[in-house]
This record gives sequence, structure tokens and C-alpha cells, in this order.
Amino acid sequence: MNDQAPTGAIVALFCALVVLTSPPSPGQEVDPPPTGEELLTIPEGDGPGAPGNPFTLVPAMPKNLRIIGENYETKWDMEKELILYQGNMQCRTNNGIQLFADNIVINLKEKFVRFTGNVAVYQGAILHRGKSATYWYEKERLEGDGLRIGMGPILLEADKFQMVESNGRTLFVGEDAGVTTHDNKEPAFWLRAARTTVIPDDKVIFRDMKIYAGDKQIFWLPYLAQPLNTELGYHVIPGARSNWGPYLLNRYGLMLGGDENPRTGERRDAWLLSQWHLDLLTRRGIGTGADFLDTRLSENENLGWLKLYHIHDFDSTLNRSGIQRQNVPENRFRVQLRHRLQLQDLIPGGTSHLDANLTYLSDRFYLEDYDPSTFRVEPNPENILALTHQRERNLLTLWTRLRPNSFYQADTRLPEFALDQIRHPIFNTPVLHEGQLVAGLYSEHIPDLRRQSLKAEADALQPGDPRISEIETILSEHGYARLHLWQELSLPMRLDNQINLVPRAGLGSTTYRSVDGLGENEERTHIYAGIDASVKFSRSFPEVQNDALGLDSLLHVIQPYAGASWVATNELDSSFPRINRLTASTRPRPLGIGRFTAVDDIKDWTIIRLGVRNRFLTRRDGGNQEWLTINSYFDWFQEDPEFDREFSNFYNEIYFHPVPWLEIGLETQLPLLSKVGDFTEAVGSFRFMPSDSLELTLRHRFLNDHPILQDSVRFEYGAFKRFNKDWGAGFSHRWELDDNVLEYQQYSAHRTFENWVISLGIFHRNHRYDNEFGAMIGFTLREFPSINLPFKMGAN
Repeated sequence: MNDQAPTGAIVALFCALVVLTSPPSPGQEVDPPPTGEELLTIPEGDGPGAPGNPFTLVPAMPKNLRIIGENYETKWDMEKELILYQGNMQCRTNNGIQLFADNIVINLKEKFVRFTGNVAVYQGAILHRGKSATYWYEKERLEGDGLRIGMGPILLEADKFQMVESNGRTLFVGEDAGVTTHDNKEPAFWLRAARTTVIPDDKVIFRDMKIYAGDKQIFWLPYLAQPLNTELGYHVIPGARSNWGPYLLNRYGLMLGGDENPRTGERRDAWLLSQWHLDLLTRRGIGTGADFLDTRLSENENLGWLKLYHIHDFDSTLNRSGIQRQNVPENRFRVQLRHRLQLQDLIPGGTSHLDANLTYLSDRFYLEDYDPSTFRVEPNPENILALTHQRERNLLTLWTRLRPNSFYQADTRLPEFALDQIRHPIFNTPVLHEGQLVAGLYSEHIPDLRRQSLKAEADALQPGDPRISEIETILSEHGYARLHLWQELSLPMRLDNQINLVPRAGLGSTTYRSVDGLGENEERTHIYAGIDASVKFSRSFPEVQNDALGLDSLLHVIQPYAGASWVATNELDSSFPRINRLTASTRPRPLGIGRFTAVDDIKDWTIIRLGVRNRFLTRRDGGNQEWLTINSYFDWFQEDPEFDREFSNFYNEIYFHPVPWLEIGLETQLPLLSKVGDFTEAVGSFRFMPSDSLELTLRHRFLNDHPILQDSVRFEYGAFKRFNKDWGAGFSHRWELDDNVLEYQQYSAHRTFENWVISLGIFHRNHRYDNEFGAMIGFTLREFPSINLPFKMGAN
């Protein structure tokens, strides 16, 4: 008995300790739980798992985990150091993840938690559902098997995935994963890949990607980085045009530069956007190209790219206009560089940069055939290299204009140096000074094709024909060295605290040397005097209120103004080979020489400009809104440098924007008492949205009796109507009523399905010599802009 008594006491003590250290049974609590929940925790400081406790049977619960359950069962596996929970369980982590599952196993030895059975994981707005998940609580890393992740609008399904923290962002890396935007039990389409990386709010990276419609594979790519940025990823534009035939334009964009993360495939600090082209044109051939865009210069859309393109043309005689062409090569290409290189330390005391604007083309019809949108605005591309240095008051530029495309008429500057002095006070006085110095070597060249044609014409003429002398004059070299100097002073004043007065005076010279052509060396002196005056009156009408017209009080500001300009110079002979000359325009010329770029066409003039500017302002969104502006003015010529007029046209510039859904602009000029150079012009625009589903646009231009430009009566109008959430349609027309021709017409329809938006467009363009037709179809995934296939009609 004496031997058994201690043994019984030890057994009793052991049983008591087991009871004290056992996990709670269903319904039993350890520490008071939150309301409505049963919180299961193992106390860190005073339980059997506390360090130094000789009766420790279970290690302490990890500090960064909280387990919550209802109707659960628990088990301990002391040998494997496992805590097992079964029931309606929830686990919360310190980094904000909530995990729900039927079964939770905490492996205290390997430092992870395993979740199985109806697994759901919430991380902010991101939801994961699947078969199982593993959370490594020390590394704070989540892995899953057979999970489906919702990131609005993206759904990710993966046999296995990892949650990775990279540069402060959460990335999801899935093996044998699929992505869709069709939030349905049986999605209509999937993008599946051997490895998929989802970067929320940024992009999706696929490796060995396949596109499925239902269960059928319809497409494959070895690699695709498809972000929400529409400049990146894969885009396809199918369609047809008269001069291309049916076509398929393919573009794939990805970021280059930076360092690639081996775990996610993401490039950190990538700065170079590359877009790769493969275009299938049935009547022209296969076009390939690449565009490289420096995203560090994205604030300036005219800088930061290199564009390369080539096509072996099946039939280079095909054209859009119907005008016959000859000597067009089969190999058609474009090389275009527009870039800015910062040179911070080149010249001390300011900022310096080197700009390159270079375009090399295979022939003069390339842009018309393959880039009509650029051809409309820049049919003869510039080729310029410019080194610029800017200081506080000076801008220095050393630049050159090259001529790599000999089939265009162009001038060259080899080189030109310019020093511009911005307007600034002299010795802290009210007098302002500005100036300019420009020196360079200039020449002008006619196109090679025209040169050959003129030579052939001269060879066919009889000796002594006066036309031969004209042709020789045209074919002769035109160029010179020129130095242009200009200095100007101005004195802004305010009289009686009402009248703004700015008198100006300027003096300059232009020197020509080594003149090629019919001219000789020239010395010119320019003398300028001018004055600007204006006065401003205003009146407030706080009682004016009209919601329909967007009026919340009204402030009327009226500003009469006047300007006078007098220039005296010794003019160039009419036969002198001018390079910086005036071009035909309907707009008035500037009155100051400092802003007059046609240096070779400076002539004597005396001009008085009279006008009045009316501004009507109202309150909107906490600030002032231009409700209506009207600027009316005309020029009175004492000496007209162009057409020997007494008065210019009477100009009106009107802009009316009362509410966001109505916008009207109108520019007119009408003859005013003058019989020389009279012409009439009216240019108007109108945009109106009578409802959220309908938009109407109208543009008009009328030009009559201009001494140089061709008469025109042009109307452009269009509409777009959204009939319901599924259907929309639009059209646009452009008429030239001077010869009654419908120059351009376009029609489009848009159908929205559950997952896709399908757009169809057709157009017809009348070039008078020939007709051009085209059609285009676009497919866009509704909720996945990164996979959109944009709808785009041909350029006008």
C-alpha cells in the first residue's frame, strides 16, 4: 500500500494537470470571447505553454494568429506539435487576412497553418475560394490549392498559388491557373497559363497562355503581360480597306528595362514601353514593326519614341486617292525617332537638352498608304536635331534641319544658332527688354521627281524658248548665309488706374551673304514702333439665376483695346530666293516683329487694330466659369504689306459653354468697306447632349473669294445614340457643298453581350478621282480592359 499510494497520487496529479492544460471543449471559453463568437486562444504568460513551466504539454499559440469558431472540435497531437480544429472555423492574421474553413491545422513545428474544406480567404476587397490553403505565419505568405480568387473584375482559378509581397504590393502567383471576367459558375471563356501572376490594379502576366471558349482552345501565346493599361498587352484590329483589302492588325505591348523579379516575372522600374506589330494586309503583304516609347517622357506626347516599320508591298501602285503614281518601291518602310536627352552638366548655369525629330521614309507615298492619320497633319515630316540651353533670361539653341527624304520639297539649316532674350526689366526699372539673334546657313531644295520632270521638259524644248530660262531658275540652287538681329524695348503703364498702355520700340537688321540663285548680298534695317492700349469695365448681376442655362449670378467684363504697329525696312527684290516666307492663311498677321517668323517677308507696314472683348462669367463648382466670350476686332491699314487693303475683314471669335452638355464655338470674318482682298469665312462647331444616351455634333466651314485659298463650303455632322444597355449606334458625314460631294461617311453599331462588346463600322471616302471603302470589327471584353481589342475606324 505504501508503494501504491505515491503512484496513485502521481496519477491523480497528472490527470488534474491534463484537465487544466487541455483545450476547451465545445462551448467552453478561454478568456472572454467577443460578442457572438467563441475565441480560442492559449494564454501566452500563465498557461501550460508558458516558457519555464515544467508541466508544458502544448507549445504556446503563435502571437500573430487568432482562431474563432462555432460548433467545433479540437485535438492535440503532441508528437507532431499539431493543433487541429474541426467545425465552422475562422483564422485572423496580423496583416489583415481572414481565412474561413471547415478544418484548420496549426503546425507549430513547421510554422504554418493548413486550411481545408470550403476554404474562403478575404484580404481587403480580394476574395479567394477553393479546396485548401496554407499560411506561413512567420513569413506572412499565403499559398493555395484549387483556389478561385476574385479581384473585381478579375477571377483567378489556380491548382496552386502563392501570395507574394513585393515592393509593398501583394502579388498572386498561380500554377496551372486561369483568368476570366465572367463571374459565373460556368464561365464562357478562360485565359489559362502554366504560370500566372496577378498584380491587382496593374496587370496579369501569363506564361504558356491558352485562350478557351468554353472547353475549346482557340488561341495560344508563349508569353503575355496584359495590364489594365491599354497601351500594353495584345490588341487585334480586323477590318478591310480598298487599298489594303481585308486585314488583321496585331499589336503586342510589354515593358522593357528594369530588373525582372524571378518569382513573379514582373519588371521593377521598367521604363521602356515596346509595342510589336504584325499586320496582315491581303492586297499589300505582311507588315512588321516595333515602337519603343520612353515612359519617363510621357508628359510630352511629341517626344520619347523610336518607331520602325517595314512591308514588302505586293502592289505599290494601289492608292486611296485614285491619282496615278510611278516609281514607288516594293520595300516600304519608316524609321522615326523623336526623343529628348537631358544634358544637365554640359553647360553650367542652366538646363540643357538634345532633341531629335528625325523621320526617314522609303517614298513620298508611305504615310498616305500606311499612316493616313499622320499624313493628314504632317504630310512632310520634319528632320531636326536641336541642342538647347536655358538660363534665367536666355534661351540658346544650336540646331539643324536635315533632308534625308529627297522626294519632299524642304529647306535645310546647316546649322542655325539662335539666342532668345526673354522680356525682363532693365536695371530694376519699369522698362522691359527682349531680343533675338539668329544666324545660320540656309538652302531650299525641290523634290527629286520634280527636278527630273523639269529637266526632261527643258530637254524637249526648242533652243531659245523662254520656258527654258524659267526652268533653269527653278532648278538653280537657292540658299544663303543669314544673320538676323532684333532688340525691343517696352514700358507697361497704367493711367488713372484704369487704362493699360504699353508703348514699344524696336530696331533690327538682317544680313544676307553667299547668296545662291538670282539674289545678291543684302543688308536690311528694320525700325519698329507700336503701342497697345486697353481699358476694362465690369458689372455684376447677382440676381441672374437659371439652372437650365447654368447661371448662378453673372459678371460682365468688357475690355475695349487698340494696337498700332509701324514698320520701316528696305525690302528684298521680288526675285530674291526667300526661304522664311509667308504662307497663305485666313488669320491676321502678328503686329510685332519679335513674333514675326517670316523674316524674309518683312515689309513696310502701318496697321491699327481696334477691338473689344466681352466676357460673361458665372459661379460653378466653387470657382468662376467662362459662360460666354466674344472677341471682335479689325485692322485699319495705312500701309498694307500684302494686298493693298484699307481695312481687313471684321473678325468675331465667339465661344459659348453654359453647361457641360452644350458647347458652341463660332469664328467669322466678313469684309469691311474694303474692295481689295475681300473674302468671307465662317467656322463653327456645335456639341449637344439632349440626354445621357444621345450626343449630336456639328462642324461647319465656309470660305469664299480668298485671294489664294480655294473656296469651300464644308459641313461635318454626326450622332451617337445608346438605345439601351445592349445596343448603340452612330454615324458621321462630311459634305463639301462647293461641288456637292459627300466626301466621307461612317456608320457604326455596338452590341453589348454578357461578356463582350462587339462593334462594327463601315466607311466610304470620295476622293473625286476614286472611291475608298473600309470596314472594321472590334471585340472588347466588358470588364477586362487589359484584354480589350479596341474598335477604331480609319483616319479621316
